[in-house]
Amino acid sequence: ASATSAAQIMPGEPRSLAQRLHMGLLLVAALLLASGLVFWIAANWQEQTRMFKLLLIEGALLVSVLASLFWRRGRIAALLCATLALGGLLAFVGQTYQTGADAWQLFATWAALALLWTLLARSDVLWLLWVLVAAAGIAMWWGHLDPWELLFRGRSTTQQHFLFAAMWLALALVPALVSLLPWSRLQGGVGWWSHHLALGLALAAWTVMGLLQLLSSKGTDWGWWLSGLLIALAMLVSYQGRLRDFVSLCLCTLAANVWLLALLARLLFDGGSEEAAFLFFALATLACLAATVSGL
Repeated sequence: ASATSAAQIMPGEPRSLAQRLHMGLLLVAALLLASGLVFWIAANWQEQTRMFKLLLIEGALLVSVLASLFWRRGRIAALLCATLALGGLLAFVGQTYQTGADAWQLFATWAALALLWTLLARSDVLWLLWVLVAAAGIAMWWGHLDPWELLFRGRSTTQQHFLFAAMWLALALVPALVSLLPWSRLQGGVGWWSHHLALGLALAAWTVMGLLQLLSSKGTDWGWWLSGLLIALAMLVSYQGRLRDFVSLCLCTLAANVWLLALLARLLFDGGSEEAAFLFFALATLACLAATVSGL
């Protein structure tokens, strides 16, 4: 009872709640302002001149960056608006002047230009947005490749798959590497929201890469085993060490279940009775579910 009474009258809780609410409203306002700017330009595409729209986006970017320098309480919100305005500026320049660049190059340039203030701001919110932008660039680069070539003809697929897996591994390691730098380390050490997002996206990409190799008509399964190795390493890191985290372990376990069940499905349905294969696969799925819940 005394502990409950002490928790109810603790003076830090309302103040902390008010600070978080204030920061959340600032972030929502920055998101709405940047989105409104992009939508306004798109809606008034014919009515305004090209130079007016270009100066408007550049002005919004400049004001956001200056606000982050002089408005300490709203620095993160201002840089969030600046990051989104930067993406709108790059998209506008690419569409207006037809530079011929691919979509993945736009996202790669966006991530590279926004990296400086994302490092200096030391905010998990900005790192979350940066991970999304970088992941979109990697996904766009992979989508730029010909799926038909990847699945059936096998032209340079070995180098492409290795590079694809390495890029997602590098993205998954970004929050951990940032936490090792004293001048860019977040207040809590690791940015867990950005870490969860980067790890989840990497696990999804590795699983898709493995499934493509498993279902490929070429019969080469090295990509499948590479994806399994990466998933196992991620699970090991999430289970012990400095990056030990329950949410990360759950994500790794989900990817491992998909990996194992896909391999089992291929072995079962390659030959034999389909009814027996379905029954055995259902039982194996239930066993994996029970083992996962018990283990976690």
